[in-house]
Amino acid sequence: MRNVEIKAKIRDYENICKIAEEISDGASTLIKQDDTFYNVNEGRLKMRFYADEAATLVQYDRKDEGGPKLCDYELLQFTPDEAGKAKLLDDMLKKCLGIRGRVDLGHFMELEVVLRPEQTVEEGQHIAEELKTKLGVEDRDLIECAYVELLAKKKH
Repeated sequence: MRNVEIKAKIRDYENICKIAEEISDGASTLIKQDDTFYNVNEGRLKMRFYADEAATLVQYDRKDEGGPKLCDYELLQFTPDEAGKAKLLDDMLKKCLGIRGRVDLGHFMELEVVLRPEQTVEEGQHIAEELKTKLGVEDRDLIECAYVELLAKKKH
């Protein structure tokens, strides 16, 4: 699967939610996530747990650069009923690969334009840029790296 994504620090949470609701004609949703990144040789691998006990194992490759960027990814999703399996896999990955970091950094927004097979990266970047502008996201708030790299920078 492929998407074009933007990550940014949120300066005014209420305002960005209001704008998102206007653009989407629906209520905004706060999704609480607990991400654990594992040590891997190539790309990134993380387990994302949600408040309802669902989880997703995400493997992805993405360049660390500002603005809309292409991300190739694979997902393995676990329903809340499969929480035990997700926790077991998380424990196994921690033991085998080690933990690169666990992310809890504050409020951020992610905008993902999921590409259909026939869509180009440029089309996705154009859509992402339009949405970024409508949401009032400034270039200075863009995040070039994965959250786990922000965590490492915060520690140093």
